[in-house]
Amino acid sequence: MNSITIKKREFEIIEIIKNNTFKCAYKNKEYYVKKYDLEKSETRSRFNSALKLYKSAVNTPKLLLADKKQGILAFEWLDGILISDYILDHDFDENIYRQIYLNSYMARVMKLNLNYAPDQWMLVGEKLFYVSDFSEEYRPENDFTKKQLRLWFLSKELCEFYKNNGILFDKSRIKEDYAVNKETVLMTCKYYQ
Repeated sequence: MNSITIKKREFEIIEIIKNNTFKCAYKNKEYYVKKYDLEKSETRSRFNSALKLYKSAVNTPKLLLADKKQGILAFEWLDGILISDYILDHDFDENIYRQIYLNSYMARVMKLNLNYAPDQWMLVGEKLFYVSDFSEEYRPENDFTKKQLRLWFLSKELCEFYKNNGILFDKSRIKEDYAVNKETVLMTCKYYQ
């Protein structure tokens, strides 16, 4: 397969990112294209939740084309760095905290839970984007502040995240629990809405 047709437009496949996910080109622009098998209830549900997510106020790549018959979504291609890669060489800064808290608020308003793992978020310039198509119905017990908040600080949980993903991480950067707790409380008080 060298191309994908979406609503009579021929998208040239530049790279296969993973199963049914492609980097494509159309009229000298690059796109992130994802195909969903609408015959399977799980992927049909993922397709529908992706549409809901991209209609929300969560900062996501712009949805440029949706083919509901074929189950194909085409998004703007972002050139940035995943937070999980960024943190290997940098510390989190206040701009990132402000944006992650704002996006968690927008998700709650839309009654959505997101995946807040650092490999699901991308920094493009100074702007933070949620690059996953995962969302689920909001449940308070899965809120950002209850489940994955500590992954956004130099914590033992962040170190464990890298270990589970087979990525080497400088453990000397990990802060003591009291310092992480102090930082999470400070940022939560400042930015949680």
